[in-house]
Amino acid sequence: MASVKQNSAEEPLLFNHSETSHKHHESDGELERILSDTTVPFFSRISSATWIELRLLFLLAAPAVFVYLINYVMSMSTQIFSGHLGNLELAAASLGNTGIQIFAYGLMVSIHPSQLMFSFK
Repeated sequence: MASVKQNSAEEPLLFNHSETSHKHHESDGELERILSDTTVPFFSRISSATWIELRLLFLLAAPAVFVYLINYVMSMSTQIFSGHLGNLELAAASLGNTGIQIFAYGLMVSIHPSQLMFSFK
């Protein structure tokens, strides 16, 4: 086995190839250049590197933040509308929302990513 085929999960997020680089991913070499330039003051380098990292982190974290926000708003609106119906309905909606959220988080924790689509061997 001289060559091992690299799995798509093991590929780097940022490429240097011109055909795969996008405008917001052109900062992978820029970060190393900024941090290794000793002619610029330390705090200036750190602030520039922080902004680059925050832009990349926002691209990764924004979808998760959006999903959590939608989940919270749906749960809240369900409880508000069922609260107008009565106390028993409010309790049922609250227990139902909590049960569904615990079930969803349990699925996320119990299912390993290798079980979903492919195995890492």
